[in-house]
Amino acid sequence: MKKYLVAGVVLIGVGLLAIPKVAPLLTDDQQPIARVGRMPAVQTMTLEPQPFESTLVFNGSLLADKFVDIKSELRGKIETIAFEDGQRVEAGDLIVTIESGELVAELASVREQLGLAETNAERLQSLFESGSVTASERDDAVSQREVLRAEERRLAVRLAKTRIEAPFAGTLGLRQVSPGDLIEADTLITSLQTLTALKVDFSVPERFRNEVEPGTPLTLTVAGHEQPFTATVRAISPRVDVNTRTLTVRADVANPARRLLPGNYARVELISRNDAALVVPSVAVLQSLEAVSVFTVENGVAVRRTVETGQRTGARVEILQGLTPGDEVITSGIQSVRDGQAVDVRNLSGLG
Repeated sequence: MKKYLVAGVVLIGVGLLAIPKVAPLLTDDQQPIARVGRMPAVQTMTLEPQPFESTLVFNGSLLADKFVDIKSELRGKIETIAFEDGQRVEAGDLIVTIESGELVAELASVREQLGLAETNAERLQSLFESGSVTASERDDAVSQREVLRAEERRLAVRLAKTRIEAPFAGTLGLRQVSPGDLIEADTLITSLQTLTALKVDFSVPERFRNEVEPGTPLTLTVAGHEQPFTATVRAISPRVDVNTRTLTVRADVANPARRLLPGNYARVELISRNDAALVVPSVAVLQSLEAVSVFTVENGVAVRRTVETGQRTGARVEILQGLTPGDEVITSGIQSVRDGQAVDVRNLSGLG
């Protein structure tokens, strides 16, 4: 009996000696009951307005500042082609001619008739003044003269359309016709576009409308080019698309070296700056299926606040709604905090 009593005393003594070493290894649920109810230790920061910069990224497409499909307005046979594929042209340079012999002959005939009609109208005017002919005869002659003048103008316009010229300086596309082809009105001959001056169109969500104004500088990244390109906002659509809730923005892109081409995809970047933003560390923001929130400390108690976030950088998040300057936001120890729970604020010296 004494042996069992001694053995029990020894075991108790060993257990008491081991408790200080084993206790730190236990989880919160395994800690001694004396620790239950201890306030979680947290660190906080006091919100103050501060400058905040972020990069907004949009998807855009490059377009020629001027672009036109070169087409004929007349039905006829291609007589000459005065360009090569991809040729640069100046405004007024000849591109294609359409056979015009029939129009030339018609115009010559009308001009011959017009000459006789003008002579006849002048003669009848003199006779009318002397009372030799009636006003009706004089008016018929004048009317015939005016009809022929109108026909001359019409044929002259059609004859001019047999010479298709470049409407502006640019680069021609690929030839779509050959000499001798019989083409209809509106047949595509080639295209013409400017390459030294491009534009980029992209869509901006309506909430960023105040971030973009004419003259706003942009940065473009285009596949196949390591160096970024610059652009400047030209204009903003005055109407929000009701389906996408976006605005179309157009920016000018200088391209003197012709390194960019119409149709290129462009990643458009805009630097957004708010000089009085409310910003919290990203670790302070909690996201769930229901809402985005942060914890603040009010009278020593943790309070969950639902917030609306704006732009993000690597470690900071802009708060648009839900917090005000002076709020004390928990930035460390959040995992052990519950809404309405008393907390022990242990800020390091010098931190808000």
